[in-house]
Amino acid sequence: MAEELLEKIPPEKRWAITAKTLTAFVVLRGDKIIAPQLGIEEGVIAPVMGAEKWDEINDKVFCEGGKVFYPWVKEMFNIPVKDAIGAYKLLIVVETLLSGPEQEHKLVEATPERVVSRLTKCPWWERYQEFDVHSEHRACDAADQKHQEEGLKAVSPKLTFKLTKTRQGGYPYCEYVIELKDE
Repeated sequence: MAEELLEKIPPEKRWAITAKTLTAFVVLRGDKIIAPQLGIEEGVIAPVMGAEKWDEINDKVFCEGGKVFYPWVKEMFNIPVKDAIGAYKLLIVVETLLSGPEQEHKLVEATPERVVSRLTKCPWWERYQEFDVHSEHRACDAADQKHQEEGLKAVSPKLTFKLTKTRQGGYPYCEYVIELKDE
């Protein structure tokens, strides 16, 4: 019955709506910093477990999530990661699966040892703009650094990830470097 209605919505549209809803939910999760800007005194999660516990759990989720999800996606889709270029391709697939099709990466430099890319469109940034969350209250820099760094390290300890420029830091994009180190 409902399947007939869903079939009328093209898969690409369903995917875009789901991704946007997910990123909005995460932004609106209601932590101690963002919630007051949205008219919620303490948010939804922090009052239940406490803000410090929420921050601790959030950090672990990003670190552990990267450690698990990156290798899983690499194996599931047989993505070769022999160098920084392979790691970059894996990162694009992982982040698209996690955040949806709304993001855009622009390659600046690519060698087997080093990739520099700019995230010029980001679903998280878009949600922050939509909900008027001020830049000093966005926690994406630390979370992204932990998630990508731990995820790529789990694929190969020779891989490194570093955010070098961020929108939160005043740039019009987030720039990151992936490197393949010689042990």
